[in-house]
Amino acid sequence: MNNKEILEKAWQAAPSWTSEAERNELIGLAREVSENGLIVEIGGLYGGMTAVLGLSNPQARITVVDEFSWDPNNTGVSANILLKNVHKVGVENVEVITGDSRRVGKVWDQAIELLWIDGGHSYEFVKSDLDHFGPYAKKIALHDYGNEFWKTIHMAVDDFLHEHPEWKFDHNVETVAVLERMPAHEPQMSEM
Repeated sequence: MNNKEILEKAWQAAPSWTSEAERNELIGLAREVSENGLIVEIGGLYGGMTAVLGLSNPQARITVVDEFSWDPNNTGVSANILLKNVHKVGVENVEVITGDSRRVGKVWDQAIELLWIDGGHSYEFVKSDLDHFGPYAKKIALHDYGNEFWKTIHMAVDDFLHEHPEWKFDHNVETVAVLERMPAHEPQMSEM
């Protein structure tokens, strides 16, 4: 499936609050994940980006962490709704952990090939997601980096990079920032 087909099909699952360029960036990042590799998405909401990730790499596993407390459309949010939305476009490789990522991250111990952070936008949430899931990740992408309404994300990334020299800012596409682990530093993990 090419990028245009992925985007059109994913939109049938649920809309996403990302631009086409940002979704295309995530398509490329998801395609880099190895067969049976793990993508962790913090903040799945209705499943729009989950569908993009799953359609981009059907051989990868996806774990979504969301407490489903934010419902911008007032239509209802839950793990069941997210799964229903992504299943209707053929994305089956998804597990949902319902909970606050700050608590889930404290006990996380699995290798992550791609960490996609688009959950709570406060400094506390973003920094916690970076600090707790980051040690297990090979690559991190964050949404709303550089968004003037969410300066907290930029601050959390700056602090994380300052505290973790094994990570570098690689590039950004609009408000999607991509961090890459320096090659000499392997993630800590209990399993691959």
